[in-house]
Amino acid sequence: MHFRVSRSSFEKMVPIIENIIKKETAVGRPQIGIQKQLLCVLWLLATPDSFRSVGERFDMGKSSLSKAFFRIINALNKIAAKVIKWPSGAEIRIIKEKFYNCAGVDNVIGAIDGTFVPIKAPKCDPEVYVTRKCNHAITLQAVCDPKLKFTDCFVGYPGSVSDTRIFRNSDLYNSVNNAQQQYFPREEFIIGDKAYPNLSWCLSPYIDRGNLTARHRNFNIKISKTRQVIERAFALLFGRFRRLKFLDMNRVDYIPATTLACCILHNLCLNDIDSYIDEYIAEGRPYVFGNEDVDNVQNPNRNINETVRQGYNKREIICHRLHQLEENA
Repeated sequence: MHFRVSRSSFEKMVPIIENIIKKETAVGRPQIGIQKQLLCVLWLLATPDSFRSVGERFDMGKSSLSKAFFRIINALNKIAAKVIKWPSGAEIRIIKEKFYNCAGVDNVIGAIDGTFVPIKAPKCDPEVYVTRKCNHAITLQAVCDPKLKFTDCFVGYPGSVSDTRIFRNSDLYNSVNNAQQQYFPREEFIIGDKAYPNLSWCLSPYIDRGNLTARHRNFNIKISKTRQVIERAFALLFGRFRRLKFLDMNRVDYIPATTLACCILHNLCLNDIDSYIDEYIAEGRPYVFGNEDVDNVQNPNRNINETVRQGYNKREIICHRLHQLEENA
């Protein structure tokens, strides 16, 4: 409970980390046990305790604890592609069914959003990290499935950058543009809030400028209900790994790696039963901050290409179908 992971999850993590961390030489001082290194890092991520107090708790010097921290973070980042991965095969069908059960929207295989990870002001260019909430942060963009597992993570952009710009510079956006069929084999799509562009594979709600019809509002409600899973996923992430509520690190270059490591641990923990999940979600919900900015939403009358045009057409078709189903219900 104190480490915020189940015993079974921890026991599965140890051999994974142990296979990555191999002592290069047997000469010199014996390396601290992998279990102890992993436990102290889990404690650091699960609590806001200082390195000094955690070192005393685990009978480790501050320097040894610091080395163990970076060693475990690096090891976790090396398995990122195996733990945070896009669904394929039979997984897609199961995910679509679970998303459909949320609000009746078919063909959804992911919900996307961005959240701020608060940090202390960096020494270099601190102004670019200032968010609209006037604190310093980096942004985590993630896609999740109905089980709250992350299927894609992109982290590191400063808090002043809009979700739209981060999305268009993300690995996911570039990869899908190069091989859309590989990610969405049967015209599936992901859903986001109004900060995201409307594309053939990414649908966002209609922007309310006072001219929405009943069917548009119905579509927005159903999209909102369906994409609540990403908000719950972020809440669980922040509730389980409380250090993300304020990531006080001098090594700014390691902040994205530390955040990604928490996302990896998040997925690993979801492989096992955890009776505290709802408690973690409730605790983390107040710390989930969106980066949505209406002023940065792309104007639909500009930059129209075939993918965008297909996105608007697809949204209209789905909107009409959902409205008909609502009327016939």
